Amino acid sequence: MAFQPIRRILPGAVHKAGISRQVEATRVLDITRECLASMWGPEKASMVDAVSFASGELRLLSHVPAALQELRMWDVRLRNEINRQLGGKIVHTLRIMHG
Repeated sequence: MAFQPIRRILPGAVHKAGISRQVEATRVLDITRECLASMWGPEKASMVDAVSFASGELRLLSHVPAALQELRMWDVRLRNEINRQLGGKIVHTLRIMHG
């Protein structure tokens, strides 16, 4: 029996296990953190938490009013960068929350 690359096996296994939504949400949150750190720098990005992702909506939370305002200004640019790294239009809206 020949070995198959994990890249070929993993998507089917994730789908079969019924966890594809959870895996996608985790991937979106990780990429969001990476995008924020690369666009804003790690210190500024630490003021924002990627909280959840479901049905195309990414929720971001911050306790810093200035970070909230800047997130609103960067909304489209951030979504575009996240979607570019995900390889498709996955994130449709950002919900920016104060907490």
